[in-house]
Amino acid sequence: MITIARIDERLIHGQVAYAWTVAYKSEAIMVIDNEIAKDKFQISLLQMACPAGVKCFICDEDKAVELLKKYEKRKIFVVVKHPGTLLSICKKGCGLEAVNVGGLYFKEGRRQISKTVYVDPEMEEIFRELDSLGVRLENRTTPTDPEEDLMKLL
Repeated sequence: MITIARIDERLIHGQVAYAWTVAYKSEAIMVIDNEIAKDKFQISLLQMACPAGVKCFICDEDKAVELLKKYEKRKIFVVVKHPGTLLSICKKGCGLEAVNVGGLYFKEGRRQISKTVYVDPEMEEIFRELDSLGVRLENRTTPTDPEEDLMKLL
């Protein structure tokens, strides 16, 4: 079971590893990224950032779908860099109830919609498609922040 799916370009860092994992009582953190899943150095860095006692999966989209189905009774916190990753796993059969959008940072071609979220036209289109699939999209930087409806910010 996915306890929370979060979009955060920093992936596993202090806030993700401790605040979000604890708030959502997650047994594992799953980083889904097709490129990072091929990079042994990046994998080792992410595994070191994962808190003791919390299982860490770093995998590509196909493996993520397989593992999420296999461990559907486990409490797994999913974190990705880009909304396209979540749309892809939805289309491959992993249902998502909600997505927290918390860390998409400034880059050329992106516009700011909240304190920590900058989006480009491609991301906006992906968010609209996720919304049309019934996925609730919310913006929060920390688990204690009030939820904001991401679609109202676009």
